Amino acid sequence: MRRLLVPLLLITTALAAPSPAVAAYGNLAANGGFEHDSVASGWTCDAGAVATGSPRTGTRSLLSTPSGFANGRCAQHVPVQPGQTYTLSAWVRGGYAFLGHDFGVIWTPPTSAWTQLTTTFTASGDQIQIYLHGWYAADAIEVDDVVLSGLDSAVRRPVPPSHVAPTQTTSSTQRLSWLGSPGATGYRVYRDGTVVASVSSASALVTGLTPATSYRFHVTALNRAGESGPSEVVDVRTAQRYDEVPHQVRSVVATPNAYHVWLAWEAVMTATDGYNIYQDGVLVGWSYGPAFQVTGLRHGTLYTFEITGLNSAGESVKSRPVQAYTWQVP
Repeated sequence: MRRLLVPLLLITTALAAPSPAVAAYGNLAANGGFEHDSVASGWTCDAGAVATGSPRTGTRSLLSTPSGFANGRCAQHVPVQPGQTYTLSAWVRGGYAFLGHDFGVIWTPPTSAWTQLTTTFTASGDQIQIYLHGWYAADAIEVDDVVLSGLDSAVRRPVPPSHVAPTQTTSSTQRLSWLGSPGATGYRVYRDGTVVASVSSASALVTGLTPATSYRFHVTALNRAGESGPSEVVDVRTAQRYDEVPHQVRSVVATPNAYHVWLAWEAVMTATDGYNIYQDGVLVGWSYGPAFQVTGLRHGTLYTFEITGLNSAGESVKSRPVQAYTWQVP
């Protein structure tokens, strides 16, 4: 019988299962439970490997019997994503059992109890070979529940967002918008290199800024594969600091419809932080510019509206009230 030459590699028994964050992506290994009648479904095996009715779970497991000339190897190639981390695990029992991939192998000595082997690697290419085997002329091995966990090869990190544009600049806030990235599920907004907002849409409002101060913003896109590179950087300077509130808003005009009223007024140059809109004495909205549509109104109803201007010093007095009677709907 051929001499048993066991490599001096890590003996791993009953290691921790893959983390939920990785396992959540599912099993990338084909026929990992050997439930198909033919082991050849997903695997390329030496002679003597069969799907048998002696499983750890399910209805079948792999029984592989090494010979003096072959170690009972079964292998398959799996598409992966370069740079991503994957976890490979399998349950084994019987003779010397080995579980490996292109970057290494782990093994366990003979055991009559089901034992889990687990190994983690970072892919360097777009395909990985995984394999398992026993040892030449040694006892047969049983294998079940082979799991390769990680990102599917179809998932790629998104490209950086483009056309990042600053809009609605006030003395303490900055709204940014951009062209979204295909496949992105979220975005991060960075201010001077620090994350200040995480959003799911292609727009974000950054608060807590200082008047008359310059900032640099960029945005990245996110999905399950990770974070994109940075977008172009945009330079922004917040509105100047004022010692006095804006003067009273004038020339408010209300144009009613059945269920909304369109308001417009004369712009106030010092209202750099926008305008507050009051309906019957209650604050109902904010506008960056000198116009606003009040929605959700009742038809055939009289409403009173007032507008105030805002800047770093605070809020102006209210405008003169303007009334609007929504259209009566029969």
